[in-house]
Amino acid sequence: MRPVHLNSGRLKNIDIAIDRLYPAMARTVKTVDWDVLVETVRALPLYVAHKAYVREKILLNKPDVSVEEVVERLGATRGEAMVILWELRKTGQEVLEMLEKKMEDRPVSSFAAVGGTFSTIHVGHMALLATAYAKAEKVLVGVTSDLFAAKLGKNHPIPPVEKRIGMLRDFLGKMGWLDRTELAVIDDPYGPAVQDPTLDAVVTSPATAFRAAEINAKRVERNLGPLEIFVCPLVVADDGLPVSTTRIMAGEITFDGKVVRKGLERS
Repeated sequence: MRPVHLNSGRLKNIDIAIDRLYPAMARTVKTVDWDVLVETVRALPLYVAHKAYVREKILLNKPDVSVEEVVERLGATRGEAMVILWELRKTGQEVLEMLEKKMEDRPVSSFAAVGGTFSTIHVGHMALLATAYAKAEKVLVGVTSDLFAAKLGKNHPIPPVEKRIGMLRDFLGKMGWLDRTELAVIDDPYGPAVQDPTLDAVVTSPATAFRAAEINAKRVERNLGPLEIFVCPLVVADDGLPVSTTRIMAGEITFDGKVVRKGLERS
């Protein structure tokens, strides 16, 4: 097949990510137009099912899974495996580059819910929030109360809710999202999402996607329509493991996923 080359600007970012995450595929993929590959893969009959399987059954258990391992598990082509991992997994650097570009949002939802503890604002939170504001015109951001946060069994100190909301507001303001935001302190995993009739979507991380199904079940019990579910990418540090507040506060990684020291207990 005759290779089609990408323009230099787009190729630079793709080259960096391919070299870092998919070294075995780098030589092959760089000769193929990425947009064409993505479009072709998304048209495959099993693409949606394969992507869901990787997100729910593989990625959370093995966040540093390779393209070759996905090919072996699914019997998929290498191109499909690479596109799936590209969409489901991002590095901290990729998230920061995405935020710098400030790509134009094209909301498909009028009002979406998202939640978290937000003890510190790291690239995982940034990917979660970026997904929410890309998908919705307005976003309800639930922040766990001090009492609820204390029950979550976090392996790190949790700042008071006022401080956490302050950090969140600062970040949203810098991104130009604050005027599209409604903040709420929540005392359970669901918050207003189970009872607010004006909501039409919910955004979760891969690790908390199961909560979205629980929210929709509770909405049905209240004669409310289910929310459309959007799941943000899993954000991994440079060592291929997920970015988390626990790892940051333990001094293992930085907020953007750079490795500081290795061998610490993870949770």
